[in-house]
Amino acid sequence: MDVWIFSRNSEIDYENKRLIETFTKKNITSKVVEPSYFDIIVNTNIKNSILYNGQLVELPKIVLVRTGAETSNFMLAVLRQLDKAGVICINEADSIETASDKLKTSQILSQHNISIPNTMMVKHPIDSTIVKNRIGFPCVVKVITGTQGIGVYLCEKRRDFNKLMEFIHNVGISKTLLVQEYIGLNPGEDVRVLVIGGKVIGAMKRTAPKGDFRANISNGGTGEKFDVTPEIDFIARETARVLNLHIAGIDLLFHNDGFVVCEANTAPGFKGFEKYCDVDIAELIVEYIDYKLFKKNV
Repeated sequence: MDVWIFSRNSEIDYENKRLIETFTKKNITSKVVEPSYFDIIVNTNIKNSILYNGQLVELPKIVLVRTGAETSNFMLAVLRQLDKAGVICINEADSIETASDKLKTSQILSQHNISIPNTMMVKHPIDSTIVKNRIGFPCVVKVITGTQGIGVYLCEKRRDFNKLMEFIHNVGISKTLLVQEYIGLNPGEDVRVLVIGGKVIGAMKRTAPKGDFRANISNGGTGEKFDVTPEIDFIARETARVLNLHIAGIDLLFHNDGFVVCEANTAPGFKGFEKYCDVDIAELIVEYIDYKLFKKNV
């Protein structure tokens, strides 16, 4: 087996189906593997320490990781075990863990002078005066890990923020929360940039459905091809580089001074990108995997 697609979705998932079809055309053997079917045994015989469905299996040359921000600690442990067994993981466990943590991502991007919205971590009891003075209203409240716009809330006024925090506190939700500056130059719009192997493949402007500010295609948003400017090219490539991501979807928000990075996705969906931008993303991903396979074998 050449490639495993590490995914909680089945082979009929759009992205997985497209990838398997394209791998087959390239004569690369591939299959989708369900993360929960793995068991790992930590011992000195590393290649015999990974079980799938309770059985020892022949390990692939490459694992294409499609779990994104939903990658659990257990999944990360499996990926690290595969890495120790000599399997190339795209993306690596440490990079996925970092990108899944929105606060850590913001800290790293800030350290490398990449523009981001002002961000702070919520702690109880909440002092909304600090939020007002340092972040301002409206503001965006996010769970520290999340994907497809899930766990993202817009608080237009201080009163809305206080009510949301009161509700969260009363129901005993223990998730770490972030408060982020609302970038409102183009409300309900962002730019998704795909980076593969350090190269920007293209950009798509996404527009949220009416009444929503989240522009995710999976939430009913629409897309259109967007020109890749030198600024967009640099920001997207640099974000992927400092986060050590082979494949990434970088989300940019329109700002008075250009663009700011909203977040980085380690397993970006590409159905919308292929639909609106007429680019064969599956082909480009498979070409990159093929290059990594060849590079490993020379």
